[in-house]
Amino acid sequence: MTRGSILEYIRAVQGRYFRAAKTDKGKILDEFARATGYHRKSAIRALNGQSRIKPAGKRGRPRKYKSIVVSELKYLWEITDHLCSKRLHPFLPELLDVLKRNGRHAINSDSDAQLRTISPSTMDRLLRICHQKGGRSRFSTTKPGTLLKNSIPIRTYADWKENSPGFFEADTVAHCGDSAEGFYLYTLSAVDVATGWIECMGT
Repeated sequence: MTRGSILEYIRAVQGRYFRAAKTDKGKILDEFARATGYHRKSAIRALNGQSRIKPAGKRGRPRKYKSIVVSELKYLWEITDHLCSKRLHPFLPELLDVLKRNGRHAINSDSDAQLRTISPSTMDRLLRICHQKGGRSRFSTTKPGTLLKNSIPIRTYADWKENSPGFFEADTVAHCGDSAEGFYLYTLSAVDVATGWIECMGT
């Protein structure tokens, strides 16, 4: 039964419940509990008018980010080639400044302010549907392992503080398309964080 139906049922039964003798009240309570699924004590409170049934409504906190903000976030995600939120988040303010200077894509001041304060987890939540429908399928030739993950410190764009050359971020890229079957090449890519110099070697 819906909340509205239960409320109507209470109003229909209440008068009979108040006028009934003690033994008859027990039967009415049993009938009410079976029909609504209420516990007997909750049924007593409801029929005595001590329980308030609130009308059904949307639960949870009110929505903070409007559809226009989600739309702008999707645009930023797409022009950065579907970058993950943890990597997109640190330079999002810089990206917004570049777009503003460029003038080719206008973002209103309210949306701009919200995008500058949005968290990576909220970005993931707002882009969840885009990940499922319009994102690339997540394909990798490596398998995650807790031992390796805990042994090697992995830092994102915002975590690098080194200002002198010599600190590298390296990774391999598999040129296999959507399948790891057959013959294909790897590229070992190393980037110097301070200078942005990139060295690539095929393997």
